Amino acid sequence: MKWKFSDCNEDQRNFLAAQLGISKIISNILLQRGFEKVTDAKHFITPKISDLDDPFLIKNMDSAVTLLDRHVQRKSTISIIGDYDVDGITSTALLIDVLKQFGIYPQYFVPRRFSEGYGMSKEIVHRMLKKSNPNLVIALDCGTNSIDEIRSLIKKGIEVLVIDHHTLTMNRKQIGTIINPHLTEHNISLQSMCTVGLVFKFVHAFLKHRRTQNDERAFAIRLKSYFDIVALGTIADMMPVRYENRIIVKYGLQSFAKERRPGLDALCSVANIPSGQAITQADVSFKLAPRINVSGRLSDALLPVELLMASDISEAMVMAKKIDQMNRERQRIEHAVTIEAQKMVQEYYLNDPGIVLFNSDWHSGIVGIVAGKLAKEYGRPVIVMSLERGIAKGSGRSANVNLVDVLTQCTMHTENWGGHKMAIGVALKPENVNIFRSAFNHAISQINNETQVFEEEIEIAHILDKNDIDESFVRELENYLQPYGQQNEEPIFCIRNVRFTKNTEFFGINRKHFRFWIERKDKPWLCGIAWDMASYFPEYDRDIDILVCIAFDFWNNERFLLLRLIDWRYSL
Repeated sequence: MKWKFSDCNEDQRNFLAAQLGISKIISNILLQRGFEKVTDAKHFITPKISDLDDPFLIKNMDSAVTLLDRHVQRKSTISIIGDYDVDGITSTALLIDVLKQFGIYPQYFVPRRFSEGYGMSKEIVHRMLKKSNPNLVIALDCGTNSIDEIRSLIKKGIEVLVIDHHTLTMNRKQIGTIINPHLTEHNISLQSMCTVGLVFKFVHAFLKHRRTQNDERAFAIRLKSYFDIVALGTIADMMPVRYENRIIVKYGLQSFAKERRPGLDALCSVANIPSGQAITQADVSFKLAPRINVSGRLSDALLPVELLMASDISEAMVMAKKIDQMNRERQRIEHAVTIEAQKMVQEYYLNDPGIVLFNSDWHSGIVGIVAGKLAKEYGRPVIVMSLERGIAKGSGRSANVNLVDVLTQCTMHTENWGGHKMAIGVALKPENVNIFRSAFNHAISQINNETQVFEEEIEIAHILDKNDIDESFVRELENYLQPYGQQNEEPIFCIRNVRFTKNTEFFGINRKHFRFWIERKDKPWLCGIAWDMASYFPEYDRDIDILVCIAFDFWNNERFLLLRLIDWRYSL
């Protein structure tokens, strides 16, 4: 890993710190992240709900609200098609919950990924029409590229509303009513939203409209009560924690410590997140989102939708335990596939600019997770595919290259694809995998103007003295910089000239993790943890420089300061 030390203008840093009443370290981090103006920095460190924009500023919002309002007044039959990932599931649960309060009980459908594929496919539309006779179909987190399916519904006299954030991958005229900022807007805040954020804006607009009609039901609904659901989808879909997303995520995570809906309370329980405790972005990413996703990956995603809408904690616990058991099975499958994929990379593709893997025996429900792990491990874009109904289907993940730009150059070799910058889905004929791999790597090489392996670069927020690390410093990080996430990553600090004590504890399967302690003069020792780094351990009798993240951790309902090791090197 390449260590990058960034120096900010000292006068600018001091001025920002004085104006905002923050430490110079926090000021330095804000400047590193592009917050040079006092007003911008203030909005970032103290986001307020009142800073949310008027939802009617979104193009097509007027017509979308009018469309829904007409069908609500008519007591129409409404069907919802939502995707099977966390964004689609949270979007579906949110909209259904609101519609129920207006006397509308929509039927909802989530794709069965093994028989119906992704999104608003002709297969799920066929299943929906066999079970319902809707006047209005609302597609959530899908539908942008389902032009033929939408056209067929309109021919049957069924109106269609699409709320989606995926990129249009075909050059055909849009039909129906669609809210998708990528098609209509140049507003970076809106384009940073996933579908559940757009559904939240749509619900906000609908309630505003109904309140102008003096509808008591609209006044009774508290929009803030949905921040938790919106935060889940936003974090899980790897959206930037900037702009309006930051407001929603911050207040959504805080709500977990105040009042949890039964479904999320049950999910937190099986994930060992105590009641009354605020959760972090990491809790969502590594504990909650995988469990919400697992049902759609291995079977039917209706279960997590019903969990989020549950009103009884006992009923919710039954569903949460079933989901948790599925998650354990998912982890077993994922571990086996990851090991096979790593061996394949090491043997054949270690020097490729991007990694494209295909194995017909892999479980298609976990290829996206494996792609994400490999993208992080190898520091380059990764696509992992399995065989599904005779087609090589899979998912791509990237942290440093825009996958939409890459796939746009490979379209001739695919059957279909879609997604956004950091996460895409792709389908192609198995016999085209090799030629697709070549095109994929060529596109990445052109975009980066290089063919060598990418070296991961770590931006260092500040160099700290080990004696200056205390609870007040960590509280300031917590108060001003959290929640972390995309485009607001957890800051990484450098501590120089330290040694791990010989009471280091190695633990886990094959003792691949370790806990370490750093001695300080006249102060409590610092405690840290290193995940998957036991094979990369320094000599005890040599000074090292370490890169760490610093935060509070919880154990047995007690909070303590913990370092998380990112990298180390011997001191000069």
